[in-house]
Amino acid sequence: MLKDTWQEIGKLESLFLEIIEDPTKKEVLLYPICYCQLVRKENSFDIELNKLISCANKTFHTYKGKWQDILLELYLFQFTTPSGDVLYGKDILKVSSPEGLSVSFMPEYREVFYEVYSKLLKYWTVLSKVSSYSKRNTPAEAVHMSALIFNEELFREASIYAEQQLLRFREEDSFFKAVKILSDFYTKLFEHGEAERKLIEDALRELGNLKGIYYGLNVLKLRKDLESLLKDISKGKDCPVIKISFVLGSGHGKGLLRRIFSKVVRKLREIGGRRWTLMNSGTDCCSFTGTYWIRQRELQTPA
Repeated sequence: MLKDTWQEIGKLESLFLEIIEDPTKKEVLLYPICYCQLVRKENSFDIELNKLISCANKTFHTYKGKWQDILLELYLFQFTTPSGDVLYGKDILKVSSPEGLSVSFMPEYREVFYEVYSKLLKYWTVLSKVSSYSKRNTPAEAVHMSALIFNEELFREASIYAEQQLLRFREEDSFFKAVKILSDFYTKLFEHGEAERKLIEDALRELGNLKGIYYGLNVLKLRKDLESLLKDISKGKDCPVIKISFVLGSGHGKGLLRRIFSKVVRKLREIGGRRWTLMNSGTDCCSFTGTYWIRQRELQTPA
């Protein structure tokens, strides 16, 4: 299970949270995402390094850096030479040319390939829904970000992020406590099958300190959903995954010009459509936001 890898390494979580703090680094995720796409296309974990670099670099818009430095910083990959030698860690910096080398995930990530791929796509979805230039230093930005992470069912990440924001924005502690509690509830539910009623009650208590509309979020609906969830727990029913709703018309923090532009783009899509690419996936990538277990039934592990 991926949770075992996470407890031991924690690299993907920390990478995601680091990029949230410095969103200009978002495009480094193109390397592992491109790798996963190539694995599915070629049905092999070993990919020509040239192909990976070409796939990722041609999509970069803003982030610049040497591919050696990027792959070292990610610490997800290892190289294999024609003679069978394996290079990883700081040895990557000794490679001057990708010619003749193949690249693959490190073994612990190959074992949970589709879980990693699903996580990476969810990370991209969250990061594509926010500006790459916002400073993340306002309560509104932090509140919206925590809601986006939670809604993508990234519950471990949402718990850690909310706990960080508790220290940063103490005036908003009730909301961040509620997000952390709810994230911990779903983590226990999906990893151990435990529907801990007290956690929902604690989250409701924290949300009771907030207005019905809070930084553009519909807290009133969230409270009602949690009350309904408590009834399901009491009746022994399956627990649905609650979403945090943004208020219709709030623009999700968008300015007027950005909202107008979004409407124009939607209209153009209705007329002509467009091909999906990684860089326009801010809206299209939402098709990947189903739970991992749904995706697992649809995908076959490569040989």
